Amino acid sequence: MFEQYDALIFDLDGTLVDSMSLHLEAWEQTAAEFGLPFDRTRIHGMGGIPTRKIVAFLAAELGLDIDVEAFTRRKVALYLASIDKVRVYPQMWELVKSQYGKRPMGIGTGSPRRHVEQILRQTGLDAYIETVVSADDVDNHKPHPDTFLTVAARLGVTPARCLVFEDTEIGLQAGRAAGMDTVLATDGVLNQQPA
Repeated sequence: MFEQYDALIFDLDGTLVDSMSLHLEAWEQTAAEFGLPFDRTRIHGMGGIPTRKIVAFLAAELGLDIDVEAFTRRKVALYLASIDKVRVYPQMWELVKSQYGKRPMGIGTGSPRRHVEQILRQTGLDAYIETVVSADDVDNHKPHPDTFLTVAARLGVTPARCLVFEDTEIGLQAGRAAGMDTVLATDGVLNQQPA
């Protein structure tokens, strides 16, 4: 299935690891504390965009005066309190292990580097993933292609020869904008053939 690709690139949260529910619980509690209406489906759909950018966008859209940095600190603190519960989705674990040594693999995520590194260490994924591009490494986050283009560059592969695994439309848009084939993986399950 992957023979035509020189590299595989994974989104992290909700694609490779089961962390989106923890993010969404932290979002819901923080939104209630700060008076921001919470729409679980919409926030999930913005996966791949850093928290502070989402809060700033929603506050502006709704005309609310919210301290973006305080909101972000609180949401992150709530998430980190449960980060040790994060696990790799079984089907994705099998995929990663089956492709290890055959082609390089990287992660392109909207999460901060320190969170990503903690998850990779505690799950054991750090032994399989060659490079990580986090929210700290690019200015233009998903749906812009920068995250995935940077992963390809670090892996030394042509973007058109990469396959991106994503769980959100924003992430799929970023992969397509990078000139890469994409595949939707929801809750760690591949929902389609690469396109």
